[in-house]
Amino acid sequence: MAIPARLRFTFAPDRRAGPASSGVLCMGLACLVLCAGQANGEVERGERLTFDPQTEQWRRVAEPIPGTPDGDLDLARRLVAQERYPEALKALEKWIKTYGAEPDRYPEALYLKASCLLETGEYRDAHDAYSALLNDFPGSIYAERALSGEFRVAEQYLAGKRKKIWGGLLRFKNRDGGVEILDDMIVNYADTPLAEKAQRAKADYYFSRGEFELAEDEYAVFTRDYPRSRWHPYALLQSARAALASFPGVKFDDAPLLEAQERFTEFLRTYPDQARELDVPVLLDEIANRRAEKTLEIARFYDKTRQINAARYYYRQTAARWPDSPAALQARARLEALGGAVEQPLDEAAADTAARTGPSAGGASRGGSGGAPAGWDRRG
Repeated sequence: MAIPARLRFTFAPDRRAGPASSGVLCMGLACLVLCAGQANGEVERGERLTFDPQTEQWRRVAEPIPGTPDGDLDLARRLVAQERYPEALKALEKWIKTYGAEPDRYPEALYLKASCLLETGEYRDAHDAYSALLNDFPGSIYAERALSGEFRVAEQYLAGKRKKIWGGLLRFKNRDGGVEILDDMIVNYADTPLAEKAQRAKADYYFSRGEFELAEDEYAVFTRDYPRSRWHPYALLQSARAALASFPGVKFDDAPLLEAQERFTEFLRTYPDQARELDVPVLLDEIANRRAEKTLEIARFYDKTRQINAARYYYRQTAARWPDSPAALQARARLEALGGAVEQPLDEAAADTAARTGPSAGGASRGGSGGAPAGWDRRG
């Protein structure tokens, strides 16, 4: 291959710099040669050159020989490199039909076929091909790449891309299939980086769909199983946000508020600088106010039904546990009207236990959670 005079020069690698440095310089020279060749229309694709680490030179690969296993597969690879996926897919399917699974390069052919199917939107067939490669050739150099391909298939399903059935006559969304692929990665490939990535993707998927209880659980699994991950702060914060978002209102069980409080508190303790930047202390105050409102609503229920002793109990709880909340002001005013004194605040753990047990006397009809009356705070 002739090099234009303006690019022609001699090069002698500095042996003192070591093979790595000279190799990098050789790669730079090869890029110039490749660009010059492309300008003359002599080189179409980079796969025609390969670097020889022994000679520290780029050498041109021999043209594929059609009609041989290696030659036909190399020609198919060229089509893939040129992003001519439909043509490459036909060539690969023909290769597999002609040569079968006996050649050493069969796993490579299977991987290339799966990748073409993925690029052409044939997600179900791509998944089947990647799965066959992972199951039948787990030690192949293409197994890790196939796992990455599977992750891409799962992403497409979770994004709402449609799966084709009956030869493409019907298409339907297969988000559950995407979750199944991620679950398989998490369980069967737990020692790979993609397992961690799959766990986060699944949690994010549930959160984006508003399925906050599932999202909270999945983020919690992430924080437990990957405590040293760079995504650990994100997962811990998201688990708290998901717990808070799953609380439907003061008429319902406040367990999500307790979970959110615990997780935000852990985030504040573990990542104090980030927590302050993200106004986590403000969120904790908001949770406290909502818990106070919840307890005040229980007191008002008993007050309305003339169960005065139980009402006094919950008014006192509201005023004593969250003394700075707006609900506490209303509780104190009502206690004064009922002639009851405000108790001293309990420590948080004892207060939670007391609230869930309810008043020890006074005719309160305990049921549900949080010491509330039966039927008051069912999750809806």
